[in-house]
Amino acid sequence: MKFIERKIPIEKLFLWDENARFPDQYYNSDEKELIKYFLSKPNFKLKEFVDEIVNDIDLPHLEKVVVWDSSEQLIVLEGNRRLAGYKLLANPELVIDIDKKFFSLLLSKKSTINIDTNFLLDCLVSEDKDQCYRYIDRKHAKGNNQVGWLEPERVNYSKRRGVESQNTKIKIAITEFVRKLDLPNELINEVLGQGYVTTFYRFIATGPAKETFGLSTNENGELTYTDKFFPDKLKVIIHNVLKKKDFEGNTVDTRELNKNPEIKSYLESVKSENVTKVNNEIENNKKTDIFGNETIKLGTKKSQQQTPIIVPHRKTPTSKENTILFGKSLALRAGKVNDLYRAILNIYEKNEFDSTVLPIIGMSLRLITEVAARVYFNENDTDKSKKDQLYNDFLKIAKNEMSLEKDSVNYLSLTTDWLDGGNNLEGMLAKYAHGNITVAKDGILKNSFIIGEILEYYYKRQ
Repeated sequence: MKFIERKIPIEKLFLWDENARFPDQYYNSDEKELIKYFLSKPNFKLKEFVDEIVNDIDLPHLEKVVVWDSSEQLIVLEGNRRLAGYKLLANPELVIDIDKKFFSLLLSKKSTINIDTNFLLDCLVSEDKDQCYRYIDRKHAKGNNQVGWLEPERVNYSKRRGVESQNTKIKIAITEFVRKLDLPNELINEVLGQGYVTTFYRFIATGPAKETFGLSTNENGELTYTDKFFPDKLKVIIHNVLKKKDFEGNTVDTRELNKNPEIKSYLESVKSENVTKVNNEIENNKKTDIFGNETIKLGTKKSQQQTPIIVPHRKTPTSKENTILFGKSLALRAGKVNDLYRAILNIYEKNEFDSTVLPIIGMSLRLITEVAARVYFNENDTDKSKKDQLYNDFLKIAKNEMSLEKDSVNYLSLTTDWLDGGNNLEGMLAKYAHGNITVAKDGILKNSFIIGEILEYYYKRQ
């Protein structure tokens, strides 16, 4: 049977950190961080949805939550916004340090209904993730939902789902290319954010741009172009989209340029030498606050007043600020694990700021866990050591043994989350190995911190 209908307490259900609504830096984020992101985006209408839950609490559930049974967790693949709403009502403390006004409102609403963490949701459960994806395809990717995905979220989904069309591949490649441009991060995030990205994609990721600049992708999904001045012209286009006009004063938006011939004419008029003007304007628009922090904004849209959200708050200074792979320098006993640890560390330190190396580091984290597992079973269970893959068995043992010392050992909060079942490290290592995940440095580091403590627990030099 592909699906089983079950009623499951909300405390047993986990939000999906690979949900296309979440940017890449939210991989492996805890529940509170994911909910905070939902609340930071007014277009998700989570607060309004909480009102609907309270008003209709006595009605049968119209839609079932789609749940993937990963064997480690029950992960909600469809219905994350609903689950977040129920979790907030059951536990208002989730937002006490995020939005005190909303916290008070939740307390008031909770007092009018009967809800706690044991509240049951109607669920469709499957161990087959692809079957769960079919629901997402129908509801979001095909537009059949009350709160539809924005274009960047559709691109995120297609990329993570592995079913992107050629047009989507172009958008993904352009996005990654833009992020590597020599431009301030504020401008890159601005043009790829709400209010500008649809216009930007309309100009640069459709037929006229492909024809004008010779845009395509290679076998690695990287952007290729035949116009040698394209990078400079792209900077000029980004400037024009943000300012909504070019350097001659002509309007640059989809109201004025809404047909392919008009877009092509505009793109052909873009001059690479204007990149000097772009650089000058960037310098002239830089502002420094009293703390010495430098900011820049070219866009014409005003920022919305909302819960500040740039990078999720971490539980400890280690996971927030530390950029050392494995969290610290490990003193491991001589052997295969230590040799591989030093090799991985050497690669990372030489290429720390090269994002193209991150997939290799991710695969290496899986590899060192597998090597550590094989050494462990060679020493403790030679029969099991004959298996092809051992890292999952090793991590189960590590979780059990390290949990016994949780009260006496000062583990990182990330490690504690993993021990408590709040972090699917095993699943992430599998994805790193197969290369079917967008690799972010923040996620790599967080997982390496946990692995570092596991390696230290078993192989620390005496």
